[in-house]
Amino acid sequence: MSDRDNSMGKVLVVDNDPKTLKVLEMRLENEGYEIASAVDGKQALELFDKAEPDLVLVDVNMPGVSGLEVLAEIKEKIPEMPVVVMTAFSSEEVAVDAVKKGANDYVTKPFNSKEICQVVRENIERSRMLKNRGQLIEKLKASSNDLINKVKELEVYNQELIKSMNAKQDILGDLETTNRKLQELSIRDGLTNLYNHAYFQERLSEEFNRCQRYKGTLSFIMIDIDNFKQINDNFGHQIGDEVLVKVSNLLMESIRGIDIAARYGGEEFVLILPQIDAEGARQLAERLRQGVETSIRNVSNRTIKITISQGIAAIPNPRIKTKKDLIRVADGALYEVKRNGKNGVLVGE
Repeated sequence: MSDRDNSMGKVLVVDNDPKTLKVLEMRLENEGYEIASAVDGKQALELFDKAEPDLVLVDVNMPGVSGLEVLAEIKEKIPEMPVVVMTAFSSEEVAVDAVKKGANDYVTKPFNSKEICQVVRENIERSRMLKNRGQLIEKLKASSNDLINKVKELEVYNQELIKSMNAKQDILGDLETTNRKLQELSIRDGLTNLYNHAYFQERLSEEFNRCQRYKGTLSFIMIDIDNFKQINDNFGHQIGDEVLVKVSNLLMESIRGIDIAARYGGEEFVLILPQIDAEGARQLAERLRQGVETSIRNVSNRTIKITISQGIAAIPNPRIKTKKDLIRVADGALYEVKRNGKNGVLVGE
């Protein structure tokens, strides 16, 4: 067995900051990954074919060939190659834009080593699941020559196999399980297990359009953990991650089955509340505020004061005509709460 077979996978790391590059190399090598590194986009593209990585981790903001250009060329060569982008926290919108252009995930600097290892692990696992699915399909093709001549699309092919080949049930079961895992990984945030930003945007569009069509009610809450940077600075990122998980768990315990809780980014969360008006959302937000303040005090045997600020937007509202208006009103209300001392709830007009 080769060294490549024994490793957790091979990662191509691209960053023009030598210090950041060294930290990433050491951290990922300690996790068992084989590392290839490049100091700029041009070198990364030259190294890509030779290195044959399982994942590319690239900084967005580099001189010369940018991280977005590296992303575009790699996706053009191998669309299924997982690419994770890195960007400064203040430029998180750039990372979100990169995801829209094909990046599989993003992390912000200064990064949490635990989080970046988790992101790398999840994306390599997803890549290997895709490869495994391809191998399963090849096995099905090899043992079903009669069907392969008639079926061109995978879904039709699978349906014919289910009807006519009981002997292939084990392989089909593995394929279906892999697809379900891939689907679940694609819509969940790795740390908190809440829905991720992309899935939140999709569901908010659906619920907003449904509410407009049927003249119903819909509330939207933006939630921000107060002074989260100080928590990370004073207690470390591991404690910060535990705070994020505890707040996420409280959100999930407080909502209905039809509601959507998602991680918006960093220490921000969102709730989509179908069929709830502004007053109902305000009451829920107040219960959440009190719950966080009173129940999340002990984190890994450390006493930490944790509070949240929340901004609410609800329709019907003559000033809210689009999904972007809904987000803008909630974000504005959240800003007012933060500006007026934090640890509060405000319904935006």
